[in-house]
Amino acid sequence: MSNEYLVSCIQFTAVDGEKDATVEKALRLVQQAGDRGSKLVVLPEVWTGLGYSDKEIYRKIAEPIPGPTTNLLAREARRYRMHIVGSFYEDTGNGVFYNTCPLIAPDGSIIGLYRKTHLFDAPNRHDIQDGIRESDKVCAGDDLPVFQTEIGPIGLSVCSDLRFPEIYREMTLKGARLLVCASAFLSPRYDHWEFFLRARAAENQVWVVASGQYGTEPKSGIAFVGRSMVVDPWGTVTATASDTETCLSTVIDPAFVDEIRQRYPLLEQRRPELYGSITMRANRAAATQ
Repeated sequence: MSNEYLVSCIQFTAVDGEKDATVEKALRLVQQAGDRGSKLVVLPEVWTGLGYSDKEIYRKIAEPIPGPTTNLLAREARRYRMHIVGSFYEDTGNGVFYNTCPLIAPDGSIIGLYRKTHLFDAPNRHDIQDGIRESDKVCAGDDLPVFQTEIGPIGLSVCSDLRFPEIYREMTLKGARLLVCASAFLSPRYDHWEFFLRARAAENQVWVVASGQYGTEPKSGIAFVGRSMVVDPWGTVTATASDTETCLSTVIDPAFVDEIRQRYPLLEQRRPELYGSITMRANRAAATQ
């Protein structure tokens, strides 16, 4: 019996100040994925609202977890017996906010949360008016969990995390065989988007499923790459979304991870004794405390 299953990436533009309509649009695409028989559905980053059209709107978009939005996702997860993931602004209720990915199980329960660890602080980007400092809005997470699911162990990440290969290696070493990236990757960096996804898949010999916002958010004028895609453990792109609001679906075979690792046992050939400088900054900070 085949262990292959269908995954779907939801791609659209989330509009600030129109949360209800944005969520409704996203749920229609989620239902499309469910009707196709998807076992995993990945929504983009901050899919309930971008939160950059003014300095405070993210607070209005944010909500607790569990909360109204996770309840809606749980309803669809139960209806279609599928996993759902995607990031939005989390309000912890004590004045602290995160960019958080809840992972919803097929029974509607929340398997766990991933809070974005590498925030997008780029104040000197010439193509973005006034630049961006995500850390002005949210706190960074401090954990890289791997979640055990019915379709195997999954690691979660968000957008600018892609530029830090260490976190994907860490999740792989913790057993992840599929890595998810929920993103609002900024245009025009399509070249970075594709080769980061392919590199993270090939260097860790895992499947990567990445969903992104696309187009231009009308309230802030910020534009996104889109091009949601699925990459296999050899680094080959097996499916890419067109430049439109869409539900991209494709079949993945978990056994291909084992086949690729048998062909070329990269993880067995690692030499961690040579990589000490990777954690040197943290070690120095710990030594001074």
